[in-house]
Amino acid sequence: MKKLSKNLSVQVLLLIIIVSMLSGCTGQKVQPDSNRKTESPPSANQETKRPYEGNDISREVKLKMYLVGDKARDFDLVYAEVNKLLKQDINATIETSFLSWSDYERKYPLVFASGEDFDLIYTSNWCFYNGQAVRGAFKEITLDMLQKYAPKTAASIYKEAWAQAKVSGKVYMLPMNYKELNPFVYIVRGDLMEKYGLAEINSIEDFGRYLDAVAKNEKQLIPCDIGSGLDFDALFWSYGQGLIKDKLDGVGGRQTILGYDANDQNDLKIYPLTQEKEFLKFVQIAKQWKEKGYWSKSALVNKMTVRDSFIQGRSASAILNINTANGTYITTNQVHPEWKVKVFDAMYDKGIIQRPFIQNGMAIKADSKNVERSLMLLDLFKNDERYSDLTTYGIKGKHYEITADKKIRPLADTGNYPVDGNCNWGWRDDRLFKQVAGGIPNYTELREKWSKVAYSHPLQFFNFDDSNVKNEIAACTNLFNTSYKALVLGFSDDVEGDVKKLNEKYKQAGIEKIVSEAQKQVNEFLVNYYKP
Repeated sequence: MKKLSKNLSVQVLLLIIIVSMLSGCTGQKVQPDSNRKTESPPSANQETKRPYEGNDISREVKLKMYLVGDKARDFDLVYAEVNKLLKQDINATIETSFLSWSDYERKYPLVFASGEDFDLIYTSNWCFYNGQAVRGAFKEITLDMLQKYAPKTAASIYKEAWAQAKVSGKVYMLPMNYKELNPFVYIVRGDLMEKYGLAEINSIEDFGRYLDAVAKNEKQLIPCDIGSGLDFDALFWSYGQGLIKDKLDGVGGRQTILGYDANDQNDLKIYPLTQEKEFLKFVQIAKQWKEKGYWSKSALVNKMTVRDSFIQGRSASAILNINTANGTYITTNQVHPEWKVKVFDAMYDKGIIQRPFIQNGMAIKADSKNVERSLMLLDLFKNDERYSDLTTYGIKGKHYEITADKKIRPLADTGNYPVDGNCNWGWRDDRLFKQVAGGIPNYTELREKWSKVAYSHPLQFFNFDDSNVKNEIAACTNLFNTSYKALVLGFSDDVEGDVKKLNEKYKQAGIEKIVSEAQKQVNEFLVNYYKP
């Protein structure tokens, strides 16, 4: 009996050794995200969770993301559905905060300076990409990282997009995979145009006549309720693009107002656009419009976007890019079909810039504890139709439905989650972006018209390193949000004198040093760009 017991013990021991050896032959696992703060201990059901592209996702992760814009009413409802999918696919959930249009320029740098713990953030050539990248705020993303943690993106990303995202040879964002042609349009109330005998808007003067009719006869309405965030800049650029040359993006965001002549590629000069005669002409128009009451006397402190003001029936018009206008048209037409909303070209046959891929993108914070899981999330957002549809259009059956010809048909609740209006732009992809039924009737006509005059320029892909002019850019940014904004909204008693004073202030702030640094970097960039 003792002998039998001894033999059984030996057999059991041998069995344990064999099992251990077999387990050791299965291969070494990829180490999970090092997330001391946010990961919870694995449970029994988590241990059996399938991996994502071979990566261990056994520990649950809670990611935090910052987007730019104003949060839609049903955003949390939609992202609750997103989180159900994320929990299933990569054992993660996402908490999202917004930097509103009215103060994102002030708050964006602060979320980094404060040392706040987060993982993902929207960025672009106009939204602090270059400046924050050279400051070390973003995590470098390599092709090896993509192939391991975001293989679908590694296989699908446009080569040009990857190249455009490079800052000093390194990539710090995943740009959109979407070819964007997105100029400005006027969106107005057709019922009011009919009421006052206005047939078309084909010029800034035509738009002015519409605003004048509203100002004189519709006292309950603000003709164009601009002021917040990008609104005042859209008014200027819808008028100025093509006349005032091209904007040099990425030099201090939008705030330094530098430009160049796209027609001259041999001796390309950078200069402040506020010194152009067209800027003076525009400020004169803005002063006249402000005095006629085309926008509110409190426009300088207005926190509501003109889009929301139009939808809510406060504003009789809005100046928006075509994609935003399309969603606005759908939302407004559902609630107020009696307004007979119309959309008109605000570019007047001028050359239209084909936007670079870095016009929208997503970055990972440099000290994120969840880099690998963040890449997995972006891989899903950018390549999986379920995520693209949810984040772009909302919940199927509530915010939209799919037509027989595969278009998006908005439903009654679309206004609570506007189509393509929730900062989903950072992961837009041509393969997944759907046409919207019931959108702007002349949408195709406008895009075909613009495509005939569309062009690109090497400097669209230029990334500026502001390391040597940080203080000067900070000073110019302050002027942009104060003196510049006041002039563009027509708050001036002496236009010529005030424009002169503005340029003197820019000079004192160091604009000439910024121009010199930009010119130097542009020259170096163009030599390499045109190198055979």
